[in-house]
Amino acid sequence: MAIEWKKSTNKGTAFLKLIHQFQQSVLFTDPYISWFFERSEIESVKNKFPDSLIQPKNEKEQFEFLVYWYVVLREKHGDRAIEAAIESGCKQLILLGAGYDTRLFRLDKIQENSVQTFEIDLPDTIEDKQRYLSSKLSVMPRGLSLVPLDLNRDSLNRLDEYGFDDRVPTIYVWQGVSYYLERESISTTLDSIKRQMTPGSVFVFDCCSPLMTFKNDRIPGINANIEQLEKIGEPYRFGMYADEMERWLKEKGFAEIDTLQLNDLEEVFLNKKTFPENMWYENMWYIVTVKALG
Repeated sequence: MAIEWKKSTNKGTAFLKLIHQFQQSVLFTDPYISWFFERSEIESVKNKFPDSLIQPKNEKEQFEFLVYWYVVLREKHGDRAIEAAIESGCKQLILLGAGYDTRLFRLDKIQENSVQTFEIDLPDTIEDKQRYLSSKLSVMPRGLSLVPLDLNRDSLNRLDEYGFDDRVPTIYVWQGVSYYLERESISTTLDSIKRQMTPGSVFVFDCCSPLMTFKNDRIPGINANIEQLEKIGEPYRFGMYADEMERWLKEKGFAEIDTLQLNDLEEVFLNKKTFPENMWYENMWYIVTVKALG
């Protein structure tokens, strides 16, 4: 597969979604993800990543293959969770670590139901996304707020400055972020979300195994990935096993907790096993969904 990561994990994740659009069978269609890439990059993807090439030839490529499918499955799961939450009455959407997310444009339910959308990320990323959107749109969409926040320093309480109403049922989506934060920052963010969640709200986030945070011989290909992340200055800093995470969330007062491992996501969205029956990959990442009951 030999994926070349971009200068940031935000852009790298968007790149994997772009690759997915050129596969023979896709889990989600995203005609907007190409907005964030140059024409030459898009043409390169067309030529470099046909279905026949998305096959691992060594441990490094096996790991990249896992990353690719996990990002795709995570995106699809998030889409379904957002749509279900809107149907159940959520009127606000918070995308924590939004990066180059395109859901506002491609999920009809968001605009059809006038769901106020807050996209939160580091100031540099928000500025970059604003630049791309301005080049494609004459007017920014109603109901979209791009919020520059650093979760290592800033509080979610600042959202009220952008029109957030903590009395309204909200869906919180926090994907692909926790790994890069310190435990203290994650704890603070979880506490803030718990305080804000009004009855009917939904919280979806993901985490990774501690084995993803350091070089080891238990996860094939992990060492090369760690080196790549260190090279771009975004190493994994946090990991927690799923059962430990569930206990931690309960200690913080969360209830109605549901966890999906990578193999669960495969069964839900692919109806088949893509990978060999090896336990080492199944617990690499997991997605947690929490509901606030009335």
